[in-house]
Amino acid sequence: MVTMKTWKWMICCVPMLWADAACIRKNYPVPQQSADTATLWHYQTIAEFKANMGSSGSKSVNEAVIISGSVTANDRTGNFYKQIIIDDGTAAIPLLLDGYSLYTLFPEGRHIQIRCKGLTTQFSNKLPQLGYRLNSQGTLLPIPWQLIDMYITKGVPGSSPQPLRVRLSEVRKALPELLNRLVLIDSAEFSDTTMLQSFAVSPDLSSATNLTIRDCDSNTILLRTSGYCSFATAPVPKGKGSITAVYSVYNNTPQLILRDTSDIHFTDQRCP
Repeated sequence: MVTMKTWKWMICCVPMLWADAACIRKNYPVPQQSADTATLWHYQTIAEFKANMGSSGSKSVNEAVIISGSVTANDRTGNFYKQIIIDDGTAAIPLLLDGYSLYTLFPEGRHIQIRCKGLTTQFSNKLPQLGYRLNSQGTLLPIPWQLIDMYITKGVPGSSPQPLRVRLSEVRKALPELLNRLVLIDSAEFSDTTMLQSFAVSPDLSSATNLTIRDCDSNTILLRTSGYCSFATAPVPKGKGSITAVYSVYNNTPQLILRDTSDIHFTDQRCP
């Protein structure tokens, strides 16, 4: 027997149930994916990516390629300007970024991913680089600050990657496979003509200074230091030992770029 109370419940609830059923049946439009989300991205090692750069000139990246690696150098001391260097164990490449104090976002050891489509590669004096666009003079511009998050995904900070241990006799000639990589050279010292110098002269005289590093067999390589970096006026150490630096090149001349003076451990007696 249906009581008055039951009728009241049916009158109130049946319309609500019907409304719920109607909502379930209703076809809502499916959100459209953005062009970036719909793109089928694929990963390359930095070595593979650099192989596609060729050996000279500039090239727009039209493929949906992602490269990743750990930060090995940044602008903390000012010896690297508006760039960071990443290494994935196969190779390394500088990434040009239009900002300051990049080390706060990209400390040494932080793993990052770079979506390269829409960016540009260039060989600057034979040094491979990755940046944004070419200007009217053909110079590679850094990625604008407001677009950094569009191209880069930051991972958690980690330990700084270990340098490759090499001999000075091996790197005194330009080696493309080592470009931009962090290297460690043992039994090295500054040449006698460098001994009384600081790491760099005043930027009023020159934007950068070349000093000579040698080993006991008279093999040499240049150490290039910006006159604007924080350790420019520090005196060079007088002993012998190990030096860790980024291996670079200017045309056919190999050179080392120091991250900080803490990467030099010249505590042994000099070569006889």
